[in-house]
Amino acid sequence: MPGSVLATLQPDQDVARWDQHAAAYEAVFESLTDSFAAQAMDLLGPLGGARLLDLAAGAGGAALQAAARGAHVTAFDASAAMVMRLRERSAGLAIEAQQVDARLALPRPDAAFDAALSCFGVVILPDPIPALRELHRVLRPGGRLAVVTWTEPGRYELAARLRAAVERVRGAPPPPGPVPAQLRYTDPNALAELLRAGGFEDASITRVEAKLRAASARVLASALDFAPGMTALLAGLGGDQGAVEAIFAEALEADQGTGPVALGAVAQIGVAIRV
Repeated sequence: MPGSVLATLQPDQDVARWDQHAAAYEAVFESLTDSFAAQAMDLLGPLGGARLLDLAAGAGGAALQAAARGAHVTAFDASAAMVMRLRERSAGLAIEAQQVDARLALPRPDAAFDAALSCFGVVILPDPIPALRELHRVLRPGGRLAVVTWTEPGRYELAARLRAAVERVRGAPPPPGPVPAQLRYTDPNALAELLRAGGFEDASITRVEAKLRAASARVLASALDFAPGMTALLAGLGGDQGAVEAIFAEALEADQGTGPVALGAVAQIGVAIRV
């Protein structure tokens, strides 16, 4: 699996598209990724005084957590809108936010950081290995990297419920498409092999769970286009999109009521060392 390069960019790999999703991603999805990022930082160990790089940092949820733990954070993201929002949220904190494309050389010298984190970021690149090798370069010897990605995709409840709603409206599940970039490393061995291909050693993989939370089923149904891939999926429904969203909300209300809702998800965290 390491070295897997997608022939054409998927929507979530198109940097320009993320500029239109900065606010929605923060509002809808960041609560889930923050939970996984917190568990990743627990595995990295104490961060007080550490120089930490957050690669593909998004709107800054993980960077803010790291700063709260005492880290001096450098946050890179390719989306100008994400970086702007991160700077707004981190004013006065020990966070430096910069627009940097993870597919290119990182603008820092060798051994500049004590730790690094990439939460659902580096794994969506067409070829993650060059970015991992750059992370290896900018970490000091003994520095630790944590990479968060999906595992057990069948237990990602948001996607499962959306598929079920499509099947109820259309009478059949959505047609199979290419494997989403985010799902290339769901096997723990594939993630460990990817980290080794990036030059890291002593990779360990930890399975973690968290919840995506929303104010209500209907609020969530109205905001499913929080990422480029989700927007493309919904647009592909054409005239059925409204009916699918309504069925999604009704089924979720039947299970969890009209108040706050929580949908489960399972991820894995690969932690490895720059020797």
